Order: sequence, then C-alpha cells, then structure tokens
Amino acid sequence: MNIWRYQTGEQLEIDAPIDRVYAVASNPEVVPSYAPEIARIELVERLSEHTVIVRSYLRVANLTLPYLYCYHYRAPTHYSGVQQHGKILRGFFTLTFTEQGNGTAVLHTEGFFSAIPCFAWIIGFIYFHIVARGGVKEELGRLKKLVESQHSAE
Repeated sequence: MNIWRYQTGEQLEIDAPIDRVYAVASNPEVVPSYAPEIARIELVERLSEHTVIVRSYLRVANLTLPYLYCYHYRAPTHYSGVQQHGKILRGFFTLTFTEQGNGTAVLHTEGFFSAIPCFAWIIGFIYFHIVARGGVKEELGRLKKLVESQHSAE
C-alpha cells in the first residue's frame, strides 16, 4: 500500500545549549506555550524510556479535539510524534536538534500521512496555508523567544 504525505518544515538557530533547548521543546507542560494549536498533552502510557503514548488536545478552528499520539524521545537530539489510529489521515511532527557553536539549530517538520492518493496533500495545504498560516515558522520563533529569555535569566 502506498502512503501519501504532505510535509512542511523550517529551521532556526537558538542561542542556548542543546540540552536546554531540548528540555524546553520536549516538555509536555511547556509545549502549549510555543505551539498554540496544542491545548494540553496528557501522558496515557509509558512504553519505554524513549516512547510514550499521549493524548494531545489539538485546537482546530473553534474546537479542541483529543488525539492519541506515540511520542519518541532521544535526548538531546530528537523529539517526534505520530498520531495513532487515524484510518484515513494521521498527523506527525519531528524536531531535530544540532549543536551550532554555543547555540542549537532546530529543524521542525510537521505534516500528514494518508493511504488515499492526494488526500494528505489537500488537507496539509489547507491546514498549513489557510488555517495555520506561518505555523511552523512562527512556532519555532516562539520557542526561540521562550528558550532565550529563560537562558538569559539564568
């Protein structure tokens, strides 16, 4: 079976050590402060040291909808998740962290998978270009401000 995908991404440098950037970006209690489409994240089950099942409450239009995600943590270089149980469409995200001198480069990708030809592309285009304009880039900008303001206060 073919899996079709729509993906968008951005990269940004943050003036803070990789461990600090990773700790802030991957903290479920902090994520809603830089990712406004997420209302909250609840731990459902810890499968291993690096893998958890969570319920992410996503804001879509004026609704807040719960979705199960499988999150993967590989400190301090990787944090990702993929929606579980989506029959026709599943969302995903990845954050990759790389040391850049005294700072950290963060590559953030988000998107959708679907087994229906072109469906992920149509939904992805609508979501990322109409509903959440500038979403990934603005999200990284908010993460940068959050981390750098906390880092400079230390």
